[in-house]
Amino acid sequence: MVDLERVMQKRFCTSWGILQVWLAMFWFPAGASAQSDVFLQWLDESGNPACELPDAGSTLHVSAWLDGVTQTAIQAEDLVVDSTGTCLWPQVLTGVYTLEALPWSWTLVIEPQSEVDTMTLIWPSRQFQRLRKNPSKVKYVEGHPGSAVDSLSSWLNQQLDSLDLDQLMASGAVGANESQGATARDALKLALDEGNREIASHLTLTPHTLWGDLMASLVREWQLSLGESEDIEALKAWEEPKDERSWTAQLNSPGWCSSWELQNDHWWDDLEQNRQPWRSWVATGDVDSLCHATGWSLDELHVAMWLGEGQMWSRWAQSWWDLRWKDQCEVAEMRRDSEQARRYVLTGQSWGDVMWMMPDDNLEPAWVGDGDWRIWLVTRSGSIAGIREWSILRSWMSNQAPNDVSWGVLSVDANEDGWEETLSQREQIRERIRWVGRDPSWWDRLDVSGVPQVLVVRPDGKIQTHHASLPSEGLFAELKRWRLTAQ
Repeated sequence: MVDLERVMQKRFCTSWGILQVWLAMFWFPAGASAQSDVFLQWLDESGNPACELPDAGSTLHVSAWLDGVTQTAIQAEDLVVDSTGTCLWPQVLTGVYTLEALPWSWTLVIEPQSEVDTMTLIWPSRQFQRLRKNPSKVKYVEGHPGSAVDSLSSWLNQQLDSLDLDQLMASGAVGANESQGATARDALKLALDEGNREIASHLTLTPHTLWGDLMASLVREWQLSLGESEDIEALKAWEEPKDERSWTAQLNSPGWCSSWELQNDHWWDDLEQNRQPWRSWVATGDVDSLCHATGWSLDELHVAMWLGEGQMWSRWAQSWWDLRWKDQCEVAEMRRDSEQARRYVLTGQSWGDVMWMMPDDNLEPAWVGDGDWRIWLVTRSGSIAGIREWSILRSWMSNQAPNDVSWGVLSVDANEDGWEETLSQREQIRERIRWVGRDPSWWDRLDVSGVPQVLVVRPDGKIQTHHASLPSEGLFAELKRWRLTAQ
């Protein structure tokens, strides 16, 4: 398995037609049209079709990554697997994707290598930790780039596992005398020298590609773990051809973003040692001083500040963006487009792209602007807290709510049995209930992080908040303040 989660942990919808425009803009230089057909197998750990499992369903929800920095994935399309657990995903654009069947997810790198790219998604038997985004394995056929990255990752992990004690002693994390520390450092140096030869045999992919970037990132993470900040010779020789990709193409590669951070780890340390007020420069958007001190271009500064939002000094990085968001450079433009796409998903307007199911099984547009303040309670069957908050909300609406406030319940039940159980909690048929279900697109739009959850929509259809206080924890006082402020 390509351990994308581990590679990326070091860093911290629109309609499909609109999204295609954004994706094409993010991933391709002018005139490029890289795509391929992808053949997917969806199996459990025993090799049987995952769709035979009662909780799996038969739909894989595809989200496309907007960039490799925030790693935001926007819902793009749905794939339906057949009874054998297979489906053909045609004409897939080069990029990184997340496929979901709640609660599991699979991260896929699509980079055309042949006419058909074949991958197997594994539905785990282990217990999941979260309601969503529990990563699972992707398996590749022999000769696939993913297999080459798997092989390299496995070898590097084995080497690190055998050097755990040496790393701790060399860094001083555990008690060691001078002789023991020197011996540990010698062991790490020997591992680097021997690893250089072995790694050279693993670097079989083309550098400066999505898959190649993942390889480079794994090697850099490995060498830094052994105390080496400079690239080993094998990596230098492999990456010797200059990377001619645009900033956009590089920033759409999670491996490239990870490598950039590893290569520029704590770039601000030298400035601090020289008593340079770099935080002030960042906070005030002082481009000239930062360019002079770092030797970077405006694009490189924007890369550093974008990635800096995952650092301890994130508030300074955000201040930079607040001041410099109009900069006319490729990185700033890409970030503006990415933020626009992410914001749109969380607006009331985006809700109109899909339909809601009524309690009588009919469908209606999900537009939310009906001229009143709308409270939506997100819950599911089996949630005791959800039932309690539902009861409190119902009582307040019946006895104390102003005339311009209405309410409803959004069910995130995984199947029709759960939906029916949620429906049975109504005290009267007029209570407004919608079935959001397992669709990650809806979970994105509602920003679902758990149940119960409360969303509040303004009379004009704008989202006041996706995470209001629960009815038992101050919702009604919050709503009163918002109504007064809006007037």
